[in-house]
Amino acid sequence: MTTLISTQKSILAALIVTVCASAPAMAAEDGKCRTDISYNTLVPLDATSENFEVLRNAFEAKKIRVERKGIAYTAEFNEYRLRISVDADNKISGYRCG
Repeated sequence: MTTLISTQKSILAALIVTVCASAPAMAAEDGKCRTDISYNTLVPLDATSENFEVLRNAFEAKKIRVERKGIAYTAEFNEYRLRISVDADNKISGYRCG
């Protein structure tokens, strides 16, 4: 049952990304993280590798960095990276390029 719910959430996430990403916009340059799109969900996504990959593909980024509260990270800006924030409940709480 849990697998079915997880699969349904992943499918819903993919559909939402398809709708949001289908709006006409300039293509990203060679793997640069796209700043011209948004990704919205009705419920917070679980912090799973599958959902990280859905976001990475939606933003066309070459890399991702999963960031958790209380851990220090380097401050340099990387235009090819999508930064994904994960909260204490292991849910994706935000994302941004850099």
